[in-house]
Amino acid sequence: MNTEIILVFSILLITVIFFAFEVFPVDKIAIFIIVSLILTGLVSPQEAISGFSNAATIAILALMILAIAMEENGVINWLTSGMSRVRTFPIYLIAPVFMLVAAGISAFISTTAVVIVFIKIINQLSEKYNLSATKLLLPISFAGILGGSCTLMGTSTNLIVNSVAQNLGAQKLGFFDFTAYGLIFLGISILYLTVAIKWLPWGKTKKFTEDYKISNYITNVTIPKNSKL
Repeated sequence: MNTEIILVFSILLITVIFFAFEVFPVDKIAIFIIVSLILTGLVSPQEAISGFSNAATIAILALMILAIAMEENGVINWLTSGMSRVRTFPIYLIAPVFMLVAAGISAFISTTAVVIVFIKIINQLSEKYNLSATKLLLPISFAGILGGSCTLMGTSTNLIVNSVAQNLGAQKLGFFDFTAYGLIFLGISILYLTVAIKWLPWGKTKKFTEDYKISNYITNVTIPKNSKL
């Protein structure tokens, strides 16, 4: 094992520790990786910053901007508005519907933005209908990830692989080249998660007063009809 390999694994180990224990913010850890690779001579300064001009990097940045714009302007909320009015159907019916919607939206925009919106909806439903949020959050997260893998722009991983493949001389991937395979895995996963949902923990739904333990400080006051107040 030569010195370069030892340095790479050392930087990788330190990075994993920083991420695991949240020693620094993610952006600072990313800068640490770049600076460490340059200072140790593993990459040149030109190679270190070449990724910023990569087509995949620009596409990922554009998708992040698009996702933020759609969330800020209420587009995602509009797409999922009907979900918040769902009645007390069995969780075995609610879960697959939520997963299908989350996967469908995640195929075209950032999975993170979709999951964030669904977290809000699920929290509302859990309080209104006494549902278990824990039984819905995990399946929807998986559905979002799998939905993103159905199209080229659905996840940053696909964009990076496409860019690397082109640099190595391979043929450019089309937008829906692997959609069929993604849909197969998505369908199997939805069926599996719908069946396995009963084994997920049934977390206790807490209301605002329970979360902040303020119930002991709330007083009910009755004001008579003829009171000066």
